Amino acid sequence: MTKKSKKRKEEKAKNLVSQPWISMSGGMKIMAFTSIALAVLIAWQVIPSKGWLEGILWGIFFGVLIWAIFFGNILLNRFLRK
Repeated sequence: MTKKSKKRKEEKAKNLVSQPWISMSGGMKIMAFTSIALAVLIAWQVIPSKGWLEGILWGIFFGVLIWAIFFGNILLNRFLRK
């Protein structure tokens, strides 16, 4: 194997690794479903012990926290790849 072909294979492998696995719109749909499901699950678990208002607030908090982690990860990824 020549140096050029070896180098091309390495560059191709790097490009495949740096490409996203899913599209941004697909990721947003998955995140929306996940955050809503988590918010409902948390609220459902907290409401019997703390009441409706606090249960709903905890659900919203954890739903928003999923989005914060998602966008924080995107920002960190962009920072590290520059």
